[in-house]
Amino acid sequence: MIQINDWPATEPQSDARPSAAPASNPVRRLGGLRKIGTAFAWFAGVGAILGGLTGYWSTYRTVTTELLTPAASTPMASRFSIAVLPFANLGGDSRQDYLADGITDSLTTDLSRALPGSFVVSRDTAFTYKGRIGDVRRIGRELDVRYALTGSVFPDGEKLRINAKLVDAQAGAQLWAERFDVERTDLLEVQDEIVGRLARAIGLKVIDVEGRRTERERPKSTDATDLLMRAKVIANRPSSRETMIGARDLYEQALKVEPENIDALAGVATTLVFEVLNGYYQTGNEQRLLEAEELLARTLAVEPRHLVALKASAALRRAQGKFEESIAAAEAVITENPGEPWAYKEIAFSTMYLGNPLGALDWFAKADRLGPRDPARWTWLDGQGHALILLGRDEEAVRSLRTALDSNPNTVGTYALLASAYALAGHADKSRLALAQYRKYNPDVMVGSFRSLAPVPLNLTTRKYRQQFERLKEGLRKAGMPG
Repeated sequence: MIQINDWPATEPQSDARPSAAPASNPVRRLGGLRKIGTAFAWFAGVGAILGGLTGYWSTYRTVTTELLTPAASTPMASRFSIAVLPFANLGGDSRQDYLADGITDSLTTDLSRALPGSFVVSRDTAFTYKGRIGDVRRIGRELDVRYALTGSVFPDGEKLRINAKLVDAQAGAQLWAERFDVERTDLLEVQDEIVGRLARAIGLKVIDVEGRRTERERPKSTDATDLLMRAKVIANRPSSRETMIGARDLYEQALKVEPENIDALAGVATTLVFEVLNGYYQTGNEQRLLEAEELLARTLAVEPRHLVALKASAALRRAQGKFEESIAAAEAVITENPGEPWAYKEIAFSTMYLGNPLGALDWFAKADRLGPRDPARWTWLDGQGHALILLGRDEEAVRSLRTALDSNPNTVGTYALLASAYALAGHADKSRLALAQYRKYNPDVMVGSFRSLAPVPLNLTTRKYRQQFERLKEGLRKAGMPG
């Protein structure tokens, strides 16, 4: 079991078909590649490390960086440059160093996936600072990086406490921190999950800080990189029609400057897909999806492993009712970045539309474990609530949907699901209040037309799902939705 606490820090003024459980084939293939990486490491003479302090964890992850990630781009000291400094073992027993070293190794690998285009200092270079971190600003100057990640592991009997801090290596200010309390016996089971969660959170935080820096220092800049950074900040906020359109506008401005910029192409495609999936429009959705498909094809023709484009491709296939293809696309994302909660969410939705809501719950839960404070968290909580209604677990559905609304108060469709869940659970008054909130923005929607076109055209879902969906519609009737 993992307990998590995090402490967001104030930005300094100086910066001012479906599976029943999340064990997909690409993940197994990834495990195979890691075994190959371990073998390569042995033949190369790294066996000495295997017998030393780095242990199980650090062995394969370092080697598989060579196998699983593209060749590194030219170092970018100005923006996405980060050093993962050796985590400290605070237990006093040097025989336990392998725990801290393993986390350091894994984060070095996973951060390059969470921050495409980033420069992550190599493990060997970072480990020269083991036991002598001191002033992070000095390390930032020596390594020419903007950010540093520091942390510690404290063994306490049968438990481990893992702390991580993201520091501005120029100003020396802490930007973000998180703590995990882990049962020692669970460590091997949850280690990848912890690292994936940290990498995702750090990636989001770095983008946020850099985007705010751009807005503050170059608010009128028409440089494509600056426009992209500002777009990413908006896109990473909890979704609304306004945030999606605002991000798309900035991506489109970047394309005017650099018409073949693949990050901008993928950005425009992503916003178009989710504008459709989130149900912002009554018409024109087919054309939006066709445009998104063309943009994604252009992106992937240049960079077949472009993570944002792969993620958007999975969502696009779902919106088109091509659920098996969506699952395959999401599995490709997991192969590239096992810590990406979006991918697990996409598998969950497609699994549900294929008529397996119970299997979908496992995938939604995996997404939530990896992204408990992710700005997109509301999407998998909304989907989880939807699946729970189909399964007749209405009180659980209510809790999930209420949490989704806490995560993103701007979402409207969740209120309809909540109204249905309340009504089916026997909470008539609450169901009417939730339905009234939904109908404030959708006064013409009837039970017969509810979700007939978005997020996925109902006629494209499986017959089994449509039969299950009748229960959700019955809840809407009980809540007072006409027709």
